[in-house]
Amino acid sequence: APRTVRFTMWGGLDEALGVRVQPNAPSSTPPTRDEAATASGTQPAPKRAPFNLFDFFGGLDAALGVSVNPKQPSPSAGAAAQVLHVTPAPTQTLRSVFQPGRTVDNTEPPLVVLVHGLESHSGTWDALMSRFAASKEPSPSFLAVDLRGHGLTPVGEELDFGPATLARDVMACVTAHNASAEKFILVGHSMGARVATRLVADFPNKVSHLVIEDMDARQFDGTKYFGEQWRVNGFEYVKARGFCQSGESIHEVASALVGAAGPGTFQKDRVDGYVARGRVFAAPNGRGFSLIHPLGFALACDTVLVSDDMQLALEKIAVTQGLRDRLDRSNHDVCSIHLWRAPELSGQSSAALAPGEKGGVAWILATIGEHNIHDTVFPNSGHSVHNDAQEAYENALRLLAFTGTPATFEQ
Repeated sequence: APRTVRFTMWGGLDEALGVRVQPNAPSSTPPTRDEAATASGTQPAPKRAPFNLFDFFGGLDAALGVSVNPKQPSPSAGAAAQVLHVTPAPTQTLRSVFQPGRTVDNTEPPLVVLVHGLESHSGTWDALMSRFAASKEPSPSFLAVDLRGHGLTPVGEELDFGPATLARDVMACVTAHNASAEKFILVGHSMGARVATRLVADFPNKVSHLVIEDMDARQFDGTKYFGEQWRVNGFEYVKARGFCQSGESIHEVASALVGAAGPGTFQKDRVDGYVARGRVFAAPNGRGFSLIHPLGFALACDTVLVSDDMQLALEKIAVTQGLRDRLDRSNHDVCSIHLWRAPELSGQSSAALAPGEKGGVAWILATIGEHNIHDTVFPNSGHSVHNDAQEAYENALRLLAFTGTPATFEQ
């Protein structure tokens, strides 16, 4: 029978994981493809094959593969259109945790895939999964992933980092676990909701229900968090690349994390919060380890949160669903979308109605249409709805997974 896999970290695993990234050049921005191609004289050192964490611990994940499909340039007047062929880049192997479900009649339980947000990892879902494991009620199976550059998953190639690549990482990981090939329920929290939305847009026949937890599609303004200097200089990528996730002590790692992506990033009180929540922790032998990686953080901000990709993904989903509805009005095979968010008045929600603003909740509802989207505000919750309203979240997710019923609360 499938088993839940948990991990205990100890010092020195960072070298085996290959998570220590040395600066490539004295630049504050990521290298471009042209810069990489014209780098001086010496040949770059051959890249070490990524460490397969699950070969080491017992084999959950397989090697995965990713494809990047850039926009085609418009041909000039009178010139024949040129087709750009891109060799697929390998997908980053994701660290994941699987928890088997159960049903009253021993049939295959539905699969729920959980995608964390920025500055987080798969462990954010531990309390929710533990509630399901302890309950006598039926439970779906769970697959919680560490996105690349988060938790125990290495950053991989910086130039490949982006919403579509992250979505393909998740889809490949799901394929390796989902032997039945049945549709699954996809839950994305915060930044992870943007990745999940892109996955549904690019793989329209794989997901039955998409839960967007406390996130809208507006473009992220980093100046609110990192100050005006961020608008001018951005993140310090060289510094972020030099961060090592392990150290002699938790104090050493936590101290190195402060400001590790430039001014305004990873302030001390925030790092202290990581320590309190176990995202920076001490192993039994006293060595420190960080599940937060500044390089993954910077790349996720720049390519996922600052971009308009979630807007484009939602528009693509709307077009796909609209075509299906016109072809077959009785078609119930489309992915239904569920907005599970905190009250705006809590001051902690990242999903605002924002009428008239592209990407706000009002825009999302209008774009998808009332038949395929359900908007639910969880009372007394903050940004992390799944941790702040655990009982309500558990009940809502169980009902959705087994019956497809949207969450509702009396107003």
